[in-house]
Amino acid sequence: MNIPILSNAVVKQARYLTIGLLAASVLLSGCQPNESLSSTISQNNDINSVVENDNSCQNDTIVKAFKAKLSNRQVNGCGTIIKALPDDNEGSRHQKILIELEGISPKQTLLLVHNIDVAPRVADVTKGTPLNFYGEYIYNDKGGLVHWTHHDPAARHQGGWIESNGVRYD
Repeated sequence: MNIPILSNAVVKQARYLTIGLLAASVLLSGCQPNESLSSTISQNNDINSVVENDNSCQNDTIVKAFKAKLSNRQVNGCGTIIKALPDDNEGSRHQKILIELEGISPKQTLLLVHNIDVAPRVADVTKGTPLNFYGEYIYNDKGGLVHWTHHDPAARHQGGWIESNGVRYD
């Protein structure tokens, strides 16, 4: 029987191709690379079951993530602006909007951190203005924050958005 012996170069190329395909499938699936598959499936069924283009308000996923002290979760929510905070101008500039989540009792606030070097500034940030958003939730003891509310020009992260008065800022 003749068994072909592969050169080291061919083996390295096959290894790089396999790693590249695996990385691409993780990025396209929206999975967090540091999570096991079983925990990802479990979280997808509970905390992280959001579709990027879905405008429905799913604040319960944010509340669950807050109570469980979870971060790095794609969330889709809605709320009312409480206050427009001063922009963060260190590094990439970010518009900061403090909101109260809609339909949640007891009340819960959330900070939206919107990159205005990548996406347009949200125009109407008047107190009482309702808005919808999609981005990545990060836990903190004040209710959390949502960032990545914009597209990723490098296509390395799932894009998000803020929608106010029928205008989508992404």
